[in-house]
Amino acid sequence: MKRIKIYISALFFIALTFHSCNFSDSTENLGDDYFYRNEGETVKDILCKKANGGEIPATVTNFDFNDEFIIAKQKPKLPQDPLYDNNYKYNRGDKEYYYWIIIKEGNLVLGPLILVEFNSQKIKYKVPNDLTLK
Repeated sequence: MKRIKIYISALFFIALTFHSCNFSDSTENLGDDYFYRNEGETVKDILCKKANGGEIPATVTNFDFNDEFIIAKQKPKLPQDPLYDNNYKYNRGDKEYYYWIIIKEGNLVLGPLILVEFNSQKIKYKVPNDLTLK
């Protein structure tokens, strides 16, 4: 009986240890040195390995990309992490969704945009209609 209690205690400790580990950290290559970083609940952003590359700060909720563009939908995490290159202004606060376009050639980042601005910029820069935010 004592041995069973030891085994149960050991299994409980192992289960607790694995439960406290964060196995959700991941990255996805978006091309041209851009990548999506997912480090858990609210740290989901798009970054670039190049010094002159752009970024989309947390929290990215959806994105799509091709060889020329990255589009993204974001609900800002405020206060913003000071490690980002820019201090972005969210005119409608942190309860709204914002939209972003990265033009990979030239590392041009458009955002944060409201939906009407986003749709206008998609037309202006000829972002293909097959790039969608589901």
